[in-house]
Amino acid sequence: MITRKEFLNSLLAIPALQGLRHFNSGVSALAGSLLTSAEDSSAARSSHRALQSLAPGAVKPDGWLGLYLAKQARQLSLHLPEVSWPFTDAYWAGEEKAESWWPWEQRGYWIDGALRCALVTGNQELLRVAQAPVDYTLSHAFPDGYLGPALCKNGKEDDPRVDNFRWPNAVFFRALAAKGEATNDPAIAAAMQKHYLSDRAPYGGSSRDVTNVEGMLWTYERTGDERLLAMAKRAWADFLLSAEPGDYESGDLHPDRVFANTPINAHGVTYIEKAKLPAILYMHTGDKEYLRFALAAQKRIFDHHMLIDGIPSTSEDYRSVTALDSHETCCISDHTWTWGYLLMATGNGVWGDRIERAFFNAGFGSIKKDWKAHQYFSCPNQMLATQNSNHAVLRHGNGWMAYRPNSGQEVACCGGNVHRIFPNYVIRMWMKDASGGLAATLYGPSQLKTEVGPAKHPIEIHEQTNYPFEEQIHFVFDSDKPVSFSWSFRIPGWCSTPSFFLNERPISLPPMHNGFARLQREFRPGDKITVHFPMKTTLSRWPDNGAGIEHGPLVYSLPIKEEWSSLVEAKWSTAQFPEWNATPASPWNYGLLGDEARILSEAQLPRKRMTEDPWADSPVSLILPMKKIKEWGLAIAPKDPNQKFTPPLPKIMAESAFADAQQIALVPYGATHLRVTVFPRIATNLSSRG
Repeated sequence: MITRKEFLNSLLAIPALQGLRHFNSGVSALAGSLLTSAEDSSAARSSHRALQSLAPGAVKPDGWLGLYLAKQARQLSLHLPEVSWPFTDAYWAGEEKAESWWPWEQRGYWIDGALRCALVTGNQELLRVAQAPVDYTLSHAFPDGYLGPALCKNGKEDDPRVDNFRWPNAVFFRALAAKGEATNDPAIAAAMQKHYLSDRAPYGGSSRDVTNVEGMLWTYERTGDERLLAMAKRAWADFLLSAEPGDYESGDLHPDRVFANTPINAHGVTYIEKAKLPAILYMHTGDKEYLRFALAAQKRIFDHHMLIDGIPSTSEDYRSVTALDSHETCCISDHTWTWGYLLMATGNGVWGDRIERAFFNAGFGSIKKDWKAHQYFSCPNQMLATQNSNHAVLRHGNGWMAYRPNSGQEVACCGGNVHRIFPNYVIRMWMKDASGGLAATLYGPSQLKTEVGPAKHPIEIHEQTNYPFEEQIHFVFDSDKPVSFSWSFRIPGWCSTPSFFLNERPISLPPMHNGFARLQREFRPGDKITVHFPMKTTLSRWPDNGAGIEHGPLVYSLPIKEEWSSLVEAKWSTAQFPEWNATPASPWNYGLLGDEARILSEAQLPRKRMTEDPWADSPVSLILPMKKIKEWGLAIAPKDPNQKFTPPLPKIMAESAFADAQQIALVPYGATHLRVTVFPRIATNLSSRG
């Protein structure tokens, strides 16, 4: 069968393959006999985790966050099955025609994201659409319990490193898990238990199939079946034995390379989806070697590949960190998903910082603000985004930087995976600690309904805030009586002077541990906790004399006014959900003037009243001294003067030509479609030329 690399190189038409028949296994009838544990023993089987995420639907987004989840639910998540292949076909709902496993992976991403979006927003129309393939798959298991298409059950590649025919199951089973958690339906864990215990696939090989460790351990936690834990441990151990040092296809996760902290030679999704597995194993075993490996694997990302917007350069492989390096939208979804597991495993608030940075900047920066299109590759510097402006090495000159409903078209992974970013942020905003208390892990306007303490008393918390556009967050507690429990608040690493208030009166900073401040007290109905996180402006340095500006969790960019034009391509887009070209319609070729001290001392931060949609009309901006670099323009293709690209940073020489200094307003990265984020720096002694 065709491999992913061959597919990317050829993009051939997909021929038909005769499907095989599915059978109903009667999973619901077996649920009672297969499940062996109650909720308390489930908690014991994951007792080594510091934090536990809540079920989808426990947290409801509000304010600007609710606005964008509602946009997602009403727009692309709901209508993608009407717009673009493979989402228009019945993969995971009976379809068996494909050349390889791609369509089940791609549509599986969308099913998971759309279902989670429906669960957190309460959008019933989307819930009906997204839940249908889940219910179909559960009711059409093979006689041996296998869940999924016959093509994936029976498929095999000659090269075991790319024999990924169980990878679509790992993707899709996250949707099963979401429904299982939201509904507390034991039949779902029972079905997955039967699937894994009857399957004879080599999960421990060097391919992506090992990522099923995630589903095995989710099922183990709910069934108590020790065979699943043993299967997961064996799969990871066998994977490590099969991984050759530096091998690209298997993900470059040989321990020698991981602990040597080398740059990564791997596909971004392959690496990050595998690198999360030892963190999950640690939560179920307490074996610190698993956690040591997981942390070392993440350190490579942050030391060698991290871009200013919070996501590493992954186009599609890990690369350098210049102003032209970009990332695949799949990697926004998958890195933040993995960091959520690191947050649960360690209880360290730094992982919350990293998720927020990625979400507010790279996440919002990759979507069209009406939630009707997105990019396959997005970049801190993108002066245009058109059907032929992709400046990345992979598929250079194609349309992967244009805004499309299915950004990669034939390579539709990002078209599905983008739907997971926003709902997973909401789901992981609040977590439980080992005592049954609560931790506010990610911030934004929301409402929480859950139970706390050993007695599992029902409570509600309304998080009232315009964060990250403002510095204060108010938490209003409600219950039918006073309740005692521990309540932890993540203190962002960028904040050096947090302050707390109880019912408008200042209180001492609670005890800190691992980036969290913990209040242990009795909370009364109507109590309001206010946290204040003062933000400061900082400058970060990047290759080629580049610099970026940050303020709190937000990265700031020069917004480029877009000239939009649309087109429709049969099979990939429609008149209601077209593809978009964006070209620059305002000046963008500015450099930061002066040294770091001058830049920061002259920075101004004007604010206006909170806007209805702060990502389309930002209430905050940063004004800085800049000069236009007259010789800095769009790059032009050597063979076609009409094909243009985002250029690299210019070399600032003594003879460089500059215009007069101006005060230029920057806005949050996520509030842009076209932007400059990494600027060339102009030394004061070079800035006098006109």
